[in-house]
Amino acid sequence: MPSEPENQGNVEEKQKRISVKLDEFDRKVVSKMAANRNTSLSNTVRNMAHQWIENNPDVLKNNYGIDVREISEQLALETATIQLDKTLKPYEKAIIKELPQFFDMVEDVSLEDIAERFDVNVKAIKNLIFTHGQEIKQVGLTLKYKENRIYKI
Repeated sequence: MPSEPENQGNVEEKQKRISVKLDEFDRKVVSKMAANRNTSLSNTVRNMAHQWIENNPDVLKNNYGIDVREISEQLALETATIQLDKTLKPYEKAIIKELPQFFDMVEDVSLEDIAERFDVNVKAIKNLIFTHGQEIKQVGLTLKYKENRIYKI
């Protein structure tokens, strides 16, 4: 299919426009496909191309040298966004409030033990330490995480 030159540097442009000329037979087939699915000709051609690409990764690799998996991974990395919920939840506030008294008794603690003490899972404790370190410092504690243990510094 002939296509316009791609602007690989422009990541914001999500879809590229491609113009194709179809012979009479192909045009009639695509027109009937579009009518049967109640969709546009361009959407029908786009869906056909997408399905063909998904169903023929070996043909693309062997005949064109294109690794579909590599392209998918690259696009995933380019478009990935990590969004952390940094809002301090009520149970996190309560734990932070109790941490100074807890660390008066111990110098270091395993993640499992502190999670059990505050009746939360280990992931919640990790999130608290990694995301809310400033709030913990505001109550007079400096903590360090190393090898699944939390140390008072």
